[in-house]
Amino acid sequence: MFGENADFPANRSELYKEGLDILLKKWDAKRNIERDQVYRNLSRHRKEDLLSQIALATFERKEYFFKQRNIEVYISDFIYNLHDARTEPQELELDSEVVLKSIESQHGLLIERAKGIYSFSHLTFQEYFTAREIVASSTSENLVEHITETRWREVFLLTVGMMQKADDLVQLMKQKIDDLIASDKKLQQFLIWLNQKSLSVELPYKLAAVRAFYFDYDLMGDFNGVYLTLPYALESRLADDDDLILNFEYNKIEELREIALDHNLVTSLNLAFEFKYVDQVEGFIYSALYCLHDCNFKRLLQMLYEQLPEVDEYEVGKSKWNHQAWSKQLRSLMIEHRNIGHDWQFNHSQKELLRWYYDANLLLVDCLNSDCYISREIRQEIEDTLLLPMNELKSKSFLD
Repeated sequence: MFGENADFPANRSELYKEGLDILLKKWDAKRNIERDQVYRNLSRHRKEDLLSQIALATFERKEYFFKQRNIEVYISDFIYNLHDARTEPQELELDSEVVLKSIESQHGLLIERAKGIYSFSHLTFQEYFTAREIVASSTSENLVEHITETRWREVFLLTVGMMQKADDLVQLMKQKIDDLIASDKKLQQFLIWLNQKSLSVELPYKLAAVRAFYFDYDLMGDFNGVYLTLPYALESRLADDDDLILNFEYNKIEELREIALDHNLVTSLNLAFEFKYVDQVEGFIYSALYCLHDCNFKRLLQMLYEQLPEVDEYEVGKSKWNHQAWSKQLRSLMIEHRNIGHDWQFNHSQKELLRWYYDANLLLVDCLNSDCYISREIRQEIEDTLLLPMNELKSKSFLD
């Protein structure tokens, strides 16, 4: 019903509610067990409150399977505060067990997986109720502390969709994301370069999408498996133009020349350093030459192109091509003439921080693209400042 790879509609919270309506109505219709009075006063809203409290408490502890006695404690704590509840410990214990069994027996949302071990019937229900509790208790500040944790991704998306207005949450997310790498000078230098490079090219896309494109491409060797995910999320036209960029010499769309040139250069560099696919290196350099207007750069790149080995010789091991020296020459030309291809030499911790930063920005953009209600001004403000260094952010009036 709610598989992890399902194609969710924009308003994912409404999809969950449809499923919950079916299950909770079924619970209402079949309440003929002993001690019925225990939960007779539990309205639909109170049932959701109970499940929400259980969901958040367990999800925060990374508990997807929980002992029966622990769940009954949560239930006891909840029904203790209900009007006319029996508050004696023994009565509370019995009542909490009945409530738990009633949820389970009527095809509910909590089910017994093994003797005395329970879980939500599907992880997505636990995520839904966790988000509901966050909205109800106004604990967005606590939620953003989990912005780098993949398992909280769906909770973020559900939470922004449930909120009447999500301005405060997305602003908290943006601030938390920027703070991730605010104190690392080398990573800030990377963002400074990223902004300068993006401003130096004329492309028909949102500036944030251009920054995301060059973020991906300059770190292609470090970010295996990431290919333009964030720029595509920011600019649908960029995704549509992908084939045009990759095959510029056939499409000849002048406004895409610079992005096609940089794509071919960066791809050639990474393939050459890996010392494989010489035929592809040759093809990408040939395409880069086609994109070039700069005569001096074109002459120098042509010289490098002529140093590439014959593919047949390379494949049988007869080539004496020094791929490392050749790659270093290409890198130098790219830095000098295109300001791209830098060897940042980030350490493991910096690479991990950058990956968290990238994924968190992607989550933020996915939230903006979901069916959430955010003021147009805040949406534009966040988009305009994505992937900017701290010195640029501080120059913006809203961060003074």
